[in-house]
Amino acid sequence: MNKTRQYGFTLVELLVVIAIIGILIGMLLPAVQAVRESARRATCTNNLHQIGVAVHNYESAFERFPDGGKNWWTGRTMQNAKPKMAPDQNWGWMYQILPYMEQSNLYYEESDALIRRTPVNFYFCPSRRPPTVVGNNRALNDYAGNGGLIGSGGGLHGWGDGLNGGVITRGGHSPPVGFNLVSDGSANTILAGEKALHPDNYFISSRCDNEGYTSGWDWDAIRWGDRVPVSDSLKPLPAPAPQPPGKNGEDRFGSAHGVGVNFVLVDGSVHFIANTVDLEIFQNGCRRDDGKATFITDY
Repeated sequence: MNKTRQYGFTLVELLVVIAIIGILIGMLLPAVQAVRESARRATCTNNLHQIGVAVHNYESAFERFPDGGKNWWTGRTMQNAKPKMAPDQNWGWMYQILPYMEQSNLYYEESDALIRRTPVNFYFCPSRRPPTVVGNNRALNDYAGNGGLIGSGGGLHGWGDGLNGGVITRGGHSPPVGFNLVSDGSANTILAGEKALHPDNYFISSRCDNEGYTSGWDWDAIRWGDRVPVSDSLKPLPAPAPQPPGKNGEDRFGSAHGVGVNFVLVDGSVHFIANTVDLEIFQNGCRRDDGKATFITDY
């Protein structure tokens, strides 16, 4: 009897095909991840651009930049059922610019508690985390204003009050700042940027990320340029020497992008600055009036 011959793969052939598919997937995944990170970084850049536009519109209306508020432990400052303006508003700059971020309803909301637990999408970098609320009562943020340098100390817990070249200064403790006081030039001075945060603390309350975007003068929404930016992946974050009282090393700018950080300058342009930037050059960019008007960006 004639038998029909059966065709099929041998075990060796099947294993070879599986190995080839695995190699191709291994080659493809890094490229896909790179494309996704590029898109996330572009979104982060747009967030900072929107923040810059909002600050410009605020300055046009009040002839001063929003300030960093007064402190983190008291509530919003109200008068006749309306929020008071800087420098008399205790809540910080990220709350103060809400009307210029198309968030007027949130800005005028009567309940402090509701505002504090309502996240603003523009305040989160997608490379790090989605809009996040901790403890069901604090909406966090991934960006911080430029408080200048802490320098030799002074101010609340050695946090400087923005007196040492800051663009975002502490309400009621330092003179208001507008374009007229950025003597080094708006294209050479940092307005705000991404803040450093340890990956273990992305979704929990931590000392540097627990009060949220409404916080008054605090490292939740203010960072300083005494040290160069840092990647979130560093563990632990290096501390300054000597370390000011109350510091735990996460008072600087930083990001989840790995090699650098997005910053918006006072002129509204957004630049990506590498973590390897020269410290002196970076400090020049964090001071608005040090007489060193050259700040090299896009490292």
